[in-house]
Amino acid sequence: MNLHHLKLFVAIAETGSFSRAAERMSLTQSTISQHLASLEREIDARLLDRTSKGAVLTAAGKLFLRHARRVIGEQDTLLQAMAGFRGLQQAELLIGASNVPANYLIPGLLHPLNEAHPGITLNMRTGDSREMLDSLLAAEIELATIGSRFTEKGVRFQPLLKDRLHLVVGDHHPWRQHDTISLDELVAEPILLRETGSGSGEAFDKALQSAGIPREQLKVAGRLGSNEAVRQAVSAGVGCAFLSHLSIRRELQAGELYAVTVQGLNIERQLWLATLKDRTLSPAANAFCSLLHHYSRDF
Repeated sequence: MNLHHLKLFVAIAETGSFSRAAERMSLTQSTISQHLASLEREIDARLLDRTSKGAVLTAAGKLFLRHARRVIGEQDTLLQAMAGFRGLQQAELLIGASNVPANYLIPGLLHPLNEAHPGITLNMRTGDSREMLDSLLAAEIELATIGSRFTEKGVRFQPLLKDRLHLVVGDHHPWRQHDTISLDELVAEPILLRETGSGSGEAFDKALQSAGIPREQLKVAGRLGSNEAVRQAVSAGVGCAFLSHLSIRRELQAGELYAVTVQGLNIERQLWLATLKDRTLSPAANAFCSLLHHYSRDF
């Protein structure tokens, strides 16, 4: 059974005539008859009777007509939906983002995305970089913006922007008055760290390793699951922390946090756009990626 057979049958039922159905479908009457006979054999039921008044639906034909119209209607709905999908008139985009881009990059995209493509509905999952990559590999999301690049061969990583990590302290910390501190001073001071798996935590570990400082030497005051939690703790006077420039721009400008330079330690990490190499991006995802690359150049 195929849609063509259903449309031929509906044409006969609606016109009540094989000849008029043939005209509607631009086919010969014999071809129409052959297709109907094939359809009746397939479903093992007679659908139409030929009478002096034309083609008349049998009881089975009346039941079949009701469902055939529904199937044909669903085809039309499907084609309209796909046309809207291609034209971005109505599309749902599911993405993932690690902590920093989820809170400080993606929200700024919502207004320009809505203006350029009002038919796109953005749904975002959040987690650490590893979790978002796993969601991408499981095809639970279509793309991810993360703070780490991994070694999975099936993933395409495109650079977005550089994000510097600043050592910051609160208003009452003695380092507020210092422009620069030494590595020895850093090691002796209570410090707040991000959880394992975060991109900023990985960047910090690599910088420590390059500077020859074992992580075990640090006086860790706590490990917290988000930049916001770390920022709040530092503001409350709990030691110091390395935080993403994206996440603390406003606090630095407002004088709520203070950046301190550490001699011999400069931490910068790359934010990445991750997509699957063997997956064709939807039009909505392509539109979002173009906007994301354009927006990232302003940072």
